[in-house]
Amino acid sequence: MFWAVSTEADALPSVSSLPAWLVPSVYLNWSTDWLRESVAIATRSREHSLPGGPDGPKRGDVVVTVLGDAGVVASVELMGSSDGDSWVTDELFGPDRPIVWADLFDGADAYIGSSGWLPAEHARAVLDGVANQFHDGPVHTIDPGDCGSGRTAPDVHVLRIIGHRAVTGWAMRREERCATCERFVDVHELHAHDDGAVRLGTTTAGGRTLDQVIRDVHLLCGQCHDLMHAHTVSAQRNRLRPQCPGCGVRGKTKRIVWGMTFSDDVVSAEPDVVYGGFEVPVPAPEWYCTECHANFGSTVVASRVLDAHGPAVPQPVTGAITRVSADEAADADRWEPAEGR
Repeated sequence: MFWAVSTEADALPSVSSLPAWLVPSVYLNWSTDWLRESVAIATRSREHSLPGGPDGPKRGDVVVTVLGDAGVVASVELMGSSDGDSWVTDELFGPDRPIVWADLFDGADAYIGSSGWLPAEHARAVLDGVANQFHDGPVHTIDPGDCGSGRTAPDVHVLRIIGHRAVTGWAMRREERCATCERFVDVHELHAHDDGAVRLGTTTAGGRTLDQVIRDVHLLCGQCHDLMHAHTVSAQRNRLRPQCPGCGVRGKTKRIVWGMTFSDDVVSAEPDVVYGGFEVPVPAPEWYCTECHANFGSTVVASRVLDAHGPAVPQPVTGAITRVSADEAADADRWEPAEGR
């Protein structure tokens, strides 16, 4: 007699109900370099590091990588064959769903910030907890706190990087667009900004689920992120200046002042300008980049002709159109150059 095999998640037994010899050994890999590791996992980069050494995991073991202060489960990997000094892994869980370490089992907080082998009962609980959160979603949410400076800031940043595919629909690339200026920036240099906190006027989750918190977090370049918070007049002035066409850096340009004398007092009073001297080149560059030392100018090109009354639009031709005869053209007053002396 043959029994039908069900593939429903609810019909599959939990790890805790399996015999001990069927449960793999679980190694907790809590990395302190959360930014590099989260980017490596999200971009499927070989820079993702796994523990090694004689006491580390072997083929058939499971490695759970956790990042952040409170703990975000970034990946669950089954160790495969060794390729030189690196491991080839079969991924069991990838960067698509938010999984919080503290919600996996009672007593998980005791392992925060540590790495090593988990006891058999806790190894079972971790694998069951990951499966349950992946199926049902996380139990609790995370208060983002003050943007970039709160205790949970690394966790929120990791969650946004790991959940990039769920938010945007595509896997994270090595460079992503800033959410405001739309420049492509190295993802290691992007800042996580909780836009939901501005909308709700709170530094807490504000009734949002963890998925909603992640979707409210935007990745911004450093200059744009500074403008989202209290900043100085000079910072905003630098941000509004043109981007260097040579190196692409924004906020590092200084205005070039031509034809002026200057002294030490003037230079110290205006540190964001440079003086070009009295010999003015043609064309004269307006900006100097302190990053790549390039000189360049900027101009405005109108896409259509403008007049005092606004955009000049073509007017329809009215009346009859006639050909001008040669005699009429000859009778018209024409401008003639004056004789030179």
